[in-house]
Amino acid sequence: MVWTRKTFSKLPEKVRATSRLALMLIADYANEDAECWPSIKRLSEEMGCSESTVRRSLAELVQLNLLVVMPRTAQYGRQTSNAYRLTMVEDFAAPAEEAEQAPTPADPAAPAAPAEHPIFANAAQQDDRGQPAAAQGTGGARQFAMTLDWQPEAKHWEAETLRRGDPSLTWDRGELADFTAHFADKANQTNSSRAWCAKFARWASDNRKRQAAQQARADQNNAKNNARTAGGSTHASHRPTGPVRNASMSAAEGRAYLEQQRRQAQAGDAPGGDILDGEWSS
Repeated sequence: MVWTRKTFSKLPEKVRATSRLALMLIADYANEDAECWPSIKRLSEEMGCSESTVRRSLAELVQLNLLVVMPRTAQYGRQTSNAYRLTMVEDFAAPAEEAEQAPTPADPAAPAAPAEHPIFANAAQQDDRGQPAAAQGTGGARQFAMTLDWQPEAKHWEAETLRRGDPSLTWDRGELADFTAHFADKANQTNSSRAWCAKFARWASDNRKRQAAQQARADQNNAKNNARTAGGSTHASHRPTGPVRNASMSAAEGRAYLEQQRRQAQAGDAPGGDILDGEWSS
């Protein structure tokens, strides 16, 4: 860290702030051998910039002879995070100064130009998300895989909702979280920003249709329940709980008739007026 602070005062003014911050972070991560191996993603999160910006900053530090990048591979040859070693040099020459002092190509004693460092080539072939950049001259939009922090651009969302004929369509944080989580697991699926926006608009529109259908069913069920409640006894049984009254009897006659039936039943006699089928014997 002491070396890094001293180096800051010697850096040309044109060196970007992100490169200075990257150098400070690597110095903070470095061990006793001035080496460390933080991932590009971690540096991007701590620097608050895109992964492509981190790569360009590291490339600038390499060009200033302040940093050495050492590619690393895991078991079975899988690429893993690079290792970085601080050069710890006291004096260094800026690229512009070196170019001015370099001999002209006409000079037969001029040394061959150094090969381009792999980190420069990789940075040039990747977009701001670290994904392969779209081919130049094809006219195609830049393709990238979905990430959890993606959000639709306002201009793309407005254009897509107008194209779908639903300019009032909106989205909420829950829908966006479900959408990004669903497609972030499909790393091999890439689309342009406009295409991802179109997919998200269709996702949000389908959600609205499902919500409308659920609300319609709920309203229909509520209407049925309210009708049952408001109707009261209209759906109840209308069967009388007492005896059926004969239309030819008055109320008093009916009560007298029932009393007579009750007394005869208590005395064990057959109710008067009953007709017994078949022959009768004592």
